[in-house]
Amino acid sequence: MKNYFFVNPAAGQGRGTEKLVERIEEISKRLGETSFIYHTKDIGDGEIKARETAAALNGEPARFYACGGDGTLNEIINGIIGFSNVSAGCIPTGTGNDMIRNFPGAGDFSDIEAQLRGTLHRIDLIRYAGVISGVFKERYCANMFNIGFDCNVVELAGRLKKKPLISGSVAYLLAVAGMFIRKKGIALKLTEGEEILLDGEVLLCSIANGSYCGGGICSSPQASVDDGWFDINIVKDVPRRTFLRLFPKYQKGTHLQIPQAPAIITVKRSRSAVLEPKERTFFLCADGEIEPAEKVEFRLAPAAVDFILPAS
Repeated sequence: MKNYFFVNPAAGQGRGTEKLVERIEEISKRLGETSFIYHTKDIGDGEIKARETAAALNGEPARFYACGGDGTLNEIINGIIGFSNVSAGCIPTGTGNDMIRNFPGAGDFSDIEAQLRGTLHRIDLIRYAGVISGVFKERYCANMFNIGFDCNVVELAGRLKKKPLISGSVAYLLAVAGMFIRKKGIALKLTEGEEILLDGEVLLCSIANGSYCGGGICSSPQASVDDGWFDINIVKDVPRRTFLRLFPKYQKGTHLQIPQAPAIITVKRSRSAVLEPKERTFFLCADGEIEPAEKVEFRLAPAAVDFILPAS
């Protein structure tokens, strides 16, 4: 079995890359594994290299490990989609690392030996298509889309994470505090077939394959990456006082249990949806990466890729 490690040197503010490479080389040699290491050079480079490598394998089994955060994993998955016998894994060196939180029963994702001895688990993806960053794109999301307040928080958190001594979760909470002052929502139209689920101003909207965002915020506790559905979550444009009172429960994933939840939060399982901004564009955050978008169509891609779960 060939193992390819795509190392994002910018992930986690660039800390620990040399030691990670040393561990990969030492453990691969000890286990007799054939491993290759590639350092990504820029945004999108990992996806291009993963696609080229998967194509050259001609069906030979291989494991592709994204050594970075959710954005790096997103690139690797988009690079290998459609190629047989190629699986994706994640060695978390980013600041959010939300995708791996969907597998609490797995082993240590940072343990290289556990990764190389890991098992494969088939997961769903969300295919999305539309005009994004000014051009038509068709891509896949592994964990979650965030729109509105959540997206604004992710954008601010991304800037804060570049500062020294600010981790992913801390940056997210600081960004929540900053955005709370502005409490900027978004005006959207969201449809499922002929049914209009949303047409107007809301605080936020998410389309979730997994449960977590923002470095551990359990915003969609009912979601599962292998249940054959994605979950649409819509939070009304609530007053600041209500938002402040409910955010701790939103963070822990217990917000759907409160009595007033049905009046504030709409949750719907779906396999397809269309999202349109009431204005010309909106910001779409896919697996932590933000781009301006116009009309976007979402469709579930069931059991689309094998994901590597490290051995317990």
